[in-house]
Amino acid sequence: MRVSVTFRIVTGLVILTLSTMLIACSLNLAPNLSRLQMEDRARYCEALAVSSSLFLTQRNSEALQDYLAAVVKHNPDISSAVLRKQDGEVFLHAGPTVNLTDADLASKFNQVRIELREQNLPWGQLEIYYPIQHGSLQSLWYRPMTRYIVFVVGCCFLLFALFLRKTLQSLNPSRVIPGRVQEALDTLAGGLLILDTKEQIVLANKTIARALRTTPEQLQGQPVGKLPWMIQSETEDESENILPWTRVLTDGETHKGITLSLESNTTVADCFVVSCAPVQDDEGRSRGVLVSFEDVTELEKKKSELRKMLQALHESREEIQQKNQELEYLATRDPLTSCLNRRSFYEQMETLWAEAKEQGTPLGCVLLDIDHFKSINDNHGHSTGDLVLKGIGATLMELVTAPGVLCRYGGEEFCILLPGHDIDQTAQVAEEYRRAVERLEFEELKVTSSFGATAVSLGAENAQDLLDEADKCLYAAKRGGRNQVSRWDLVPRDMDFSEPVAREPAPVGQTPDSQGSEAQEPAISSEAALRLGQTMDGLGQMIDRQDFDGLADLADEVHTLAKEQNLPEVAAAAGQLRDAATTMDVVEVIYLTNQLMEQCREYQSQHIETVAD
Repeated sequence: MRVSVTFRIVTGLVILTLSTMLIACSLNLAPNLSRLQMEDRARYCEALAVSSSLFLTQRNSEALQDYLAAVVKHNPDISSAVLRKQDGEVFLHAGPTVNLTDADLASKFNQVRIELREQNLPWGQLEIYYPIQHGSLQSLWYRPMTRYIVFVVGCCFLLFALFLRKTLQSLNPSRVIPGRVQEALDTLAGGLLILDTKEQIVLANKTIARALRTTPEQLQGQPVGKLPWMIQSETEDESENILPWTRVLTDGETHKGITLSLESNTTVADCFVVSCAPVQDDEGRSRGVLVSFEDVTELEKKKSELRKMLQALHESREEIQQKNQELEYLATRDPLTSCLNRRSFYEQMETLWAEAKEQGTPLGCVLLDIDHFKSINDNHGHSTGDLVLKGIGATLMELVTAPGVLCRYGGEEFCILLPGHDIDQTAQVAEEYRRAVERLEFEELKVTSSFGATAVSLGAENAQDLLDEADKCLYAAKRGGRNQVSRWDLVPRDMDFSEPVAREPAPVGQTPDSQGSEAQEPAISSEAALRLGQTMDGLGQMIDRQDFDGLADLADEVHTLAKEQNLPEVAAAAGQLRDAATTMDVVEVIYLTNQLMEQCREYQSQHIETVAD
């Protein structure tokens, strides 16, 4: 087992101190504790003799016996006390009876004899026996010199150890390093620390000292763990949250590329990439850790700025996607009733017609018209007409469930497609719709509707023929007295459909409203706004993939579209983005994309508000 340097130094100092004490004792420079002890005993025995003489003078032998017994009992060093007359007869004794030869007494007891006199004549003597301890550690401990030496040695060992530990921590290891070596360490671009096995800083170069805003002298001797280190780990493994130099001292392996940061009140903390390697002696035992630091604070600041810009970019993408959804909804819905408009209805109708023909499944069609709707507008006002349209539209939207399709087909007309319904089922459902409309109540007003029902199975050759059949059924329902359902298979084929009936269809191709007012044209068309939003979403995806070629192509498409729609600001930003993508300037690309998305979002918001109005 290897003994530490501190322990060896302390042991040597203690041995020197003990040697000095023993030499002083041999030269009679130190107090003779044994002689002092004997002198103390002699004085004590003289005091006992005086007290015993007083008891003898008073002829009080019992009190004297008790006194001697108390003295022996309360003094562990005294083995026994004997009071003898002049002729050798034992007069009194306390403690064990001493009946030994002179040789035995000399070997086992230290005897103190004091002569007692009565009227200046010898009366006898007082004998005090002190036991002699031989051959045991316990007896050795009771010697004053032994305890004195043990006390001094123990105190010196403790005090020397504390003093050297503090002193060695304050020593500057750099003083034993040649000046040229120290200068070379200070000129390193990276920081350097050398730690001992207790993770205390033994050596620090100026680079790491500047990064920590201190000096190498102030760092030396300080525990490196006192600094507020934070490990930047993306895993939840507890072993990854241990400081790297602690891991090196534990497993004895090299650890590289660990990112640490210092807690700071600033926005971005000081960051370092740390590598640690064990320092070993010739026998392979760990003597410390060599720690190198690479300051990456500026790089982390740039990364933080990029993360913020990317976050803003993603937020813009999400907002544009939301605007696209709103635009898609507005582009496919009637603004008054929220039913599908005719353009979206025709797209879905073509799809459902093709599926019905290919798969041979039923498809029903219902066309309804509000009875006497013109008189409602004339007698109650267009606002009441709007309420009637909204109420009927809301009721039908509740009744028509997927995969059914509901459309506001004309001013007061609604069209419904019913996949999977033959003519009987279509007529039955149309009757349910008629009764639901009839049950609606408005302020001082009741409304009814006429329905025309048909299905693919009745011979329509295309989707338009299906609508024409439903329209003719609706004509028949109007001719038959209104508020009823007319089926195509029950409509007379010789009916004259050219005779006018009081219906108020809106011109084909124009989105109607009850007041006959034309919607205000937005700054850009819905199709252009949707294309612009979809292209913006594509730009964000290209940035995520770092596809600069695709980014430049998309930016060029935005530039062309913006020029066609007379959007100079968007066209200018798209042109700059195209150039930045060509040169692969990441920061400029992210900034311009974010700016372009902000402009696109403004135009989309204006378009949505205009269409909603």
